[in-house]
Amino acid sequence: MLGVAVGLASQQLFHRGTKLIGALLGVCVAVILMFTQLGFKGALYDSAVNSIRALDADIILTSREFQTMAFTPPWMPIHLLHDAQGVGGVASARPLYAATVQITDPRDGRPLSSWLFAFPPDEPVFRDSDINSQIDLLRLPQNVIIDRLARIQVGEIAQQVQRLGRVDVVVPIPQSTIQPVIRIVGLFQIGPTINVDGNMITSDLNFYRTLSIPLDRVSLGVVRVADGYDPAAVRDAIQQRLGPQARVFLKNDFIDNEQEFWAKNTPIGFVFNLGLAVGILVGIVFVSQTLHGIVADNMREYATLRAMGYSQNFFVFLVGSIAVAIGLITYAPSAVVSYFIFVGAASVTKLPMQLKPSYMIEVFIIVVGMGLIATVMSTKKLKKADPV
Repeated sequence: MLGVAVGLASQQLFHRGTKLIGALLGVCVAVILMFTQLGFKGALYDSAVNSIRALDADIILTSREFQTMAFTPPWMPIHLLHDAQGVGGVASARPLYAATVQITDPRDGRPLSSWLFAFPPDEPVFRDSDINSQIDLLRLPQNVIIDRLARIQVGEIAQQVQRLGRVDVVVPIPQSTIQPVIRIVGLFQIGPTINVDGNMITSDLNFYRTLSIPLDRVSLGVVRVADGYDPAAVRDAIQQRLGPQARVFLKNDFIDNEQEFWAKNTPIGFVFNLGLAVGILVGIVFVSQTLHGIVADNMREYATLRAMGYSQNFFVFLVGSIAVAIGLITYAPSAVVSYFIFVGAASVTKLPMQLKPSYMIEVFIIVVGMGLIATVMSTKKLKKADPV
């Protein structure tokens, strides 16, 4: 029965010919919308943790008040790192200083936002070879390196550095009578975050000279676990040693905490999930309209088949085969179009837009489910196919 239903479904689809083009285009639009909603949501979540992924860390320490890296994290005393260093299994516990700062566009004086990260040159905290190869530059007063993937005007400053080798930028400090100047002398690559257009890195001493933040106030502790030790066990030991004075995360848990903040505590997750739901609804509508048209056009033939002894289940298989076929026909070209949309969006926004395998699987499941829902909605009419 299933083989007959699939064969008949394919003949009915081919028979409609050009009448089917409009419906297929509509479903393609819906599938592309699903891909783009997943892509932008994933890119924004991934961009929120670009700098964290770049850390050479197994465990991350924060102050007890820490919630998110969406803004400058609250500081913790540096002695907590010294205490953590004494825990068995800890290979190193290094300070990272982080603050969102305003810099002045050297062309028109417009204020721009950027992260400023810093660390002691003898205790590097990033894995990136571009950063570590320029540590000697960061030892010099005022020297800073900038992210070549920065967006908008901050990205244009990075392009000037690439062309000229150096750009001087003012960091406006309202309470200071003399505004500090930083010298951008190199490039690295991490990528911007959701709320800040770029990243800069300097030494701890330059961080203090620029922002006057005491170096005993650490933003994050970057901990490496010695070989042969279980990071989870070391994390628990550090937490026990520090008690309620700090929060202790495995690196992956820290990343999950950050992405969960953006998903649940901001409108971003709701907006993109709503867009995904709209795409599913649009797809169901187009598939349902196509199925209703096919059912209406073939009602007499279906009544004849019913008179020949075919049951309601046969017609469910028949219509379901048509619905799934429509989804599968539109899936491949929609994925191709979505890939080029991702490439273009990544080039413009500097966000990590990638057509991940998880998106391909998720949308494929949605497309099949969309066809099955449309089948349920359309087969009700088949009960009217009375042989009499």
